[in-house]
Amino acid sequence: MKDLKKILELLRKTGDRFILEDEKGNLFVVLSANDYENLILKNSELKNFSEEELLNKINKDIAVWKSTQEDEKLLERWQDLNPAQEEKDKKEEPDQYYFEPVEDED
Repeated sequence: MKDLKKILELLRKTGDRFILEDEKGNLFVVLSANDYENLILKNSELKNFSEEELLNKINKDIAVWKSTQEDEKLLERWQDLNPAQEEKDKKEEPDQYYFEPVEDED
């Protein structure tokens, strides 16, 4: 019980959730009552949506998810950049100019 109090106190401070497994292998999630209420209300709101409203919500959620994925990919690529290669990429070859003789129009 002492360990459970420590876990609950930590959950209060961080706002995280905790997963417990009993001796039979059943999993249980410990979360705040507010989080649980929000989870239930969110699911019940979906039941009242029309087909068009539901499709719009799904499309919006997908767009948000894609944006998040793109941001994560950019962060990963940024960390993988080689500074020497980056400098090499920045250096472009100078423009080359060719001079041709101009004929007089006399």
